[in-house]
Amino acid sequence: MTTQGQADLNLMVRYWGAERGDRKFDIYIDDQKLATVDNTNKWNQQRFIDMEYPIPASILAGKTTVRVRFQASQGYAVSSIHYIRLVKK
Repeated sequence: MTTQGQADLNLMVRYWGAERGDRKFDIYIDDQKLATVDNTNKWNQQRFIDMEYPIPASILAGKTTVRVRFQASQGYAVSSIHYIRLVKK
């Protein structure tokens, strides 16, 4: 994803709010853990849910692009990701 040289960004992730099953995973940016997420039975709503995760400036410093990775915790699955983008804080 492109940062356009900015270091004051959040990662916005769109999830489906009525997802079933055990959903626990980590979000990484360029192999640095950004967040651990547990969406297991979190919303129970028939709509999309947008969540924002602040990205430390140290992860973005001097970069024009970053790689975002979602990795399931052992015995769990990653939530369905419907949209991601970098947004200004």
